[in-house]
Amino acid sequence: MKGAVALVVVALLAAGCATTTAAAPTAAPAPASAAAAFNQTDVAWLELTVPMTENAVAALELADSHGAASAVTGQLLDGQRKLLDRLQTVRTRAGLADVNIHSGHRLPGLITEADLVVLRGAQGEDFSHRLLPLVGAHLAQLGVLSRGEQQSGAEPSARALAGEVSKVAQEHQNLVRG
Repeated sequence: MKGAVALVVVALLAAGCATTTAAAPTAAPAPASAAAAFNQTDVAWLELTVPMTENAVAALELADSHGAASAVTGQLLDGQRKLLDRLQTVRTRAGLADVNIHSGHRLPGLITEADLVVLRGAQGEDFSHRLLPLVGAHLAQLGVLSRGEQQSGAEPSARALAGEVSKVAQEHQNLVRG
């Protein structure tokens, strides 16, 4: 079962990226020994969870200026920013490019640029009614992907971080549900 979950995750990521060409790395590559510890599941997890979390942060940052700031959006934003910092650190250690290879894709849990455009045009309660389902879907998918990483990833710190991400995703889903 564990292997099947990993294969499905990697297959979905590969299918979604079949027509995408990655840009050159903007960060210095990790030493070969560090990058070698990361398997395909680790790489796929990082290449998806980082842009997913970046876009969730971008969406949540709009809450204040769109009349929808609350204790919940503040907690979600703070927690997602902390996760993003840690995910980016591990991505750098893996020697991966600082680019969104999923740009333009419509994937479960990925808040797209089109979603952000809609959010930018919404205010108050309309904004909240649009934001919270997007964030909820992001958190649900973040949990699914992180459990797959825990089961099939190879790099110990990435797997440990996936466990923490999964836990935070569940806690944040509870906030979204109220």
